[in-house]
Amino acid sequence: MTKEDIYEKANSVIGLEGMTGNERLWESGLMDEFDRVKKTDKYLARTILEALKFDELSINRIVGNSLETLKHPNAWDFSNENSNGLNDKNKAQLEYSNLNEIGMGAPIGGLCELRKNGLNTILIDKWCGGPAIWNENGFKVAIPIWDRSFFKGIFQRIGIVDLEKSTLTKFKKKFRVLDLRTFNKNLIKGFDSPIHKTRLVEFNIEREVIEEVVRMK
Repeated sequence: MTKEDIYEKANSVIGLEGMTGNERLWESGLMDEFDRVKKTDKYLARTILEALKFDELSINRIVGNSLETLKHPNAWDFSNENSNGLNDKNKAQLEYSNLNEIGMGAPIGGLCELRKNGLNTILIDKWCGGPAIWNENGFKVAIPIWDRSFFKGIFQRIGIVDLEKSTLTKFKKKFRVLDLRTFNKNLIKGFDSPIHKTRLVEFNIEREVIEEVVRMK
C-alpha cells in the first residue's frame, strides 16, 4: 500500500478526531494493514498513524522510534541554516558549523551563529544542537544548547534568542535530547528523548527558572 493510498483512506473518514485509536484504524479500513506492518515496516506503520492524526507521543509509544522513522528535521539530522522567514529589516538566520556527533551514534552539536538582515554574524554558542524553532512572528527562536556537568554528564538546556532585545536567555531545566516542534506565544512544545523513553515537553518561558541572560554583540 502506498502513502497516497493510506492518506486517501484516512481522509475518507468523517469525525476522525472524535474517535479512539482502534476506531480510526477500523473505520479507515487500515486495521489489517497496520497489524501487518507494525513490526516489519515501522516507517509505513508510522505513516498510517500520522494519516489518522495520532499525536507524536502516541505514535512513539505504539510503534517505537529509530533514526529511520524520525521526522525530519531532528537532533541527528538538521539543516545548517534556519531562517525566520521574514523579508524585511528583521530578517534573520541561524547558521550552524562544525557539527559533529557528541558521541558514537548520538545527536549532533556545533557552533551556531545568528545573521541579521544579511550583516555580520553574532555568536550564540559554541555547542548548539537542533533543530531550533522560531516563534510565530519570527522575533524569537528556541535553540537546544548542549552542556555538561560532573554529575549529570552531557545534557541540553533551552536557549531563547530575542532579536528585539539582542539577548540569549538560557534556562536552568535540563533535558536529554530535545526535539522541539512548536513555539507559540510563550509556550514551546516538543519531545525529550525522541527515540528512547520519549516524554512530552511543554515549556513556558515566562514560568521557567532562568540560568543566565547574555547580551549578544
